[in-house]
Amino acid sequence: MRIATKLSGIELADGQGERVRLETFWKERPVVLVFIRHFG
Repeated sequence: MRIATKLSGIELADGQGERVRLETFWKERPVVLVFIRHFG
């Protein structure tokens, strides 16, 4: 199974706090997804 298929159902909050499914970001173009851990 492709990683995009596995991640497509995950929902995250956008900059305004609205819930967005990850799959909406790569429907029209490729996406680079980066997670940054905050220390402090």
